[in-house]
Amino acid sequence: MISYREMLFVIAFVGLLHASASHAQDTTRSSPGVRGGIYDRPYLLRPSSMIAIGGYAEMMMRAEYEGGVHENTSFEARRFNIFLFSSISNLIKLTSELEFEHGTEEIKLETALVDLQFYDELNLRAGILLSPLGKFNIAHDSPRNEFNDRPLVSTEIIPSTLSEAGMGLYGSWYPLSNHRLVYEAYLVNGFDDGVILGGNGTRIAEGRPETFEEDNNGSPAIVGRMAVLPGFGGEIGFSMHSGAYNTYMAEGIQIDAKRRLTIIAIDAEYQWEDLVLQGEFARAEVDVPSSLIGLYAEKQQGFYAQSTYAMLRNILPMFPQSTLSLGSRYDEVAWDTAIEGEYIRRLTVGINLRLVPETVIKLDYQHSWMFDRINNETRAAVIQLGLATYF
Repeated sequence: MISYREMLFVIAFVGLLHASASHAQDTTRSSPGVRGGIYDRPYLLRPSSMIAIGGYAEMMMRAEYEGGVHENTSFEARRFNIFLFSSISNLIKLTSELEFEHGTEEIKLETALVDLQFYDELNLRAGILLSPLGKFNIAHDSPRNEFNDRPLVSTEIIPSTLSEAGMGLYGSWYPLSNHRLVYEAYLVNGFDDGVILGGNGTRIAEGRPETFEEDNNGSPAIVGRMAVLPGFGGEIGFSMHSGAYNTYMAEGIQIDAKRRLTIIAIDAEYQWEDLVLQGEFARAEVDVPSSLIGLYAEKQQGFYAQSTYAMLRNILPMFPQSTLSLGSRYDEVAWDTAIEGEYIRRLTVGINLRLVPETVIKLDYQHSWMFDRINNETRAAVIQLGLATYF
C-alpha cells in the first residue's frame, strides 16, 4: 500500500513533470501584495510558462548547550518546499506550496489558493491561505530570513507558519501620490481546542489547524492586516485575528460556552542604505474556562527587534552579487503575563554570506534565558550553520 507521504510526493513529482512540459507565454501581471509574500518570489520573475515551478531548500548544522552542558550536535534537512504557480488567465492565478519539514517527518500543504484579480484595489482570494497576522507569517521563506531560526513571537504567539482555509479580499491603493496602502481581510476556520488542550497550559501553536476540513465550531474567525508604505521608505503594519476556538456546539446543541482567542500584531521595517531594521510585536487574549484561570494563561505577548548591516559587497569575485552582512536580533516571549515566570529572552548574533540574492550561508549564535512558572532560570546556547536557497 502507498502511504500518505508517498502519495503526496508522487503528486508533487507529477506536478514537476507537467510544469517542465508547458511552454506557453506567462501572462502574470504586477499584483498588489506584500514584499516577500507569495507573489514576490524569484521563480515568478524568470522567463517561464503558464505553469511555473519553484521552491526553496534549507539545510543546517546545529550544536546545543544547556546549563553549560553540550546536549547535541546534528545535521538537519530542515525544509524542502515546492511552489507550483499557474496563470489560468491574465487575471486568474493559482499558487500552492507543499512543505517537507525535517526530511519527511512532516509533510503539509502550506498554501493552495486561487486569486481573482479585478482591480489593484479589490481582489478575491480563496483556498488555503497564509494568514496575514504580522508581516513575518506572510514573508517567512528561509532564504529571506537573515537568521537560521524564526523569531520566537512568530512561532509561539502568532504562530508561524499559520495557514488556514478561508476566503476574502486583498488589494492596494495610493491615498497620497507617494504613500501606498495594502490590505488583506479574510474569513477563516480559525484555531481549535488544542489552544488549551495541548497539555502544556495555554499554547496557541497547539491550536493551529493541522487539517483544512470543516471548522470545529462552525463559527468563522476573522483575520486581516493593513500596512502603510510611506514615500520615504519602510513599512508599518497592523493586523488582528479573532474568533471562537473551542468546540461549543455539537449537532446543533450548545455544549460549552463560546470562548474567543484574539491576537493583535504590529510590525515595522525600514532600510537606510545598507542598514535594515525590522521588528514585530504580538499580544494574545484567550478566554479560558473559569476552573483553569490561574493555571492557564489568559494573556500572552512577545516581540522581536533585529538589525542587519551589509558590511561588504562583491566580496567573492566569482559571485559579483555576493554580500557579507552582520546581524543581531533580540526576542522576548511571555506565555503568561500575569506571573513573573513562564517567559524566555533570547539574543542572536550572526554573520551571513549571500552569494546571490536567492542563496545565503548563515552562521549565528544564540543565547537564551528561560524561566519556568516559579521563575527558575535555565540558560541555553546554540551555534548554527545553515544554507538556504530558492530554486
